[in-house]
Amino acid sequence: MNENELKVLIAKMKTGDRESFNRIFRHYYSPLVRFCVRFVGDADQAAEIVQDLFVKLWTNREKLNFTSSFESYMLRSVRNAAITYINKEKAHAEAHERIYVDESDANDPSETLQSNNLEVSYQKILATMPEKRREVFLASRFDGLKYAEIADKFGLSQKTVEAHMSAAIKQLREGLKAYL
Repeated sequence: MNENELKVLIAKMKTGDRESFNRIFRHYYSPLVRFCVRFVGDADQAAEIVQDLFVKLWTNREKLNFTSSFESYMLRSVRNAAITYINKEKAHAEAHERIYVDESDANDPSETLQSNNLEVSYQKILATMPEKRREVFLASRFDGLKYAEIADKFGLSQKTVEAHMSAAIKQLREGLKAYL
């Protein structure tokens, strides 16, 4: 696909032409998945990341404005999405380690009881949070999203996200004083 043909396809795609989008998808999908595998190491996850990227491309097609080549834009987008995925996985692994006691603590009944009590208290506090505050907190802490991403996801301003996070942390700190 030459550059002029690509420009025509992008222009048509911006107006909602599905066939143009499909041609772009078929041309770039496999190379982008192979590129993404180099970051995430898993072909299925790479395919999902690239598919999500194309969904976003279609959803935001009217707003697209490429300052560099389309190919550079797509490669950069895949790389950024892969890095975001890796960071989320790392955050999930770290959260998993913090929540669950290791094997040595599992043999101590008092440690197990205290850990269970902490988990129960934590879950109760989460349950008492207003729904939007809880969603924002979980998106930040467990999904690894940045405040700007959370704001986009929930249709909030970044200041509102900051306020929800501050209130959630304060509520958790007060509710878990006995464990701190």
